[in-house]
Amino acid sequence: MANHLKDLTAPELDQLHALDNALRFARSHLSADVTAQRLLILICVYFNQGLSQRELLTKLESTSITALSRNLADLSAWTTRKERGPGLIELRSDPMNLRVKRVFLTTAGMKFVRRWLAAGAKAHTASGKKRNKSASAR
Repeated sequence: MANHLKDLTAPELDQLHALDNALRFARSHLSADVTAQRLLILICVYFNQGLSQRELLTKLESTSITALSRNLADLSAWTTRKERGPGLIELRSDPMNLRVKRVFLTTAGMKFVRRWLAAGAKAHTASGKKRNKSASAR
């Protein structure tokens, strides 16, 4: 084990492995260049559907409105480069103020997040069993 990992507790190592697995799952199911920031936005939308872009921005620390807009576009059906995107997010006009766009997951977005969460739970359970086996072998 690398020297800097020796100071970590078992739960901290589990969290790092879970984050690594989550990113690997997302990259294998979306694209190899999906960023952690896009995944955080996706999670935030999952828990806060229907917020405006400005309201969503208040939930995301250290994200600019420009970065949020670009990432939302790149998670939608058409990316900022006008290429076909994954179609996980959609922006809908607010019926009370057409200048405001509300952010929602599409059906594909909901399916992806649910599969992603299930894969994360499965990996977490497996790492806990592995740790318990190694602890009982001592």
